[in-house]
Amino acid sequence: MKPLDEFTTPTPTSIRIKRTFDAPLALVWRAHIEPDLVKQWMTGPPDHSLPVCEIDFRVGGTARYVWKNPEFEMGMTAEFKEIVENQRIVYTEAYDGWPEGNSTVTATFLETAEQTTITVEIEYLTQDARDAAMQPGFQEGYAASYNTLDELIPTLRANS
Repeated sequence: MKPLDEFTTPTPTSIRIKRTFDAPLALVWRAHIEPDLVKQWMTGPPDHSLPVCEIDFRVGGTARYVWKNPEFEMGMTAEFKEIVENQRIVYTEAYDGWPEGNSTVTATFLETAEQTTITVEIEYLTQDARDAAMQPGFQEGYAASYNTLDELIPTLRANS
């Protein structure tokens, strides 16, 4: 399993996650915006699934995600605030029942020599909200999802 390139807390209210893929930008971008592809990799740990993934990918559009495992179900709604094709996606996210308010996510994509690096910056309203989000499994869930995306990339290459 490949670890995250970076998982840091650069400010008291933010988290930064960075991961590099051995794939061209176009494939990594598609994997982040096409619901059928997102459902295949953004599942988190091995016992989780993403049975609901609806994405209206446009500024002002929304996305709905629901993760499940044998013990719980977790839903999240996002609203796209900014989209710069193949470069950046900015959206707010609101988890069902999360009392800490919305967070703002900025995902940037950078291609260098047939590798693509995605940097995810999550900004919370307070340090308490950030700390609550970093519950056990948060970092591992990101790493597991990105490892599943690594496994999907050869299929994406073959079908492009």
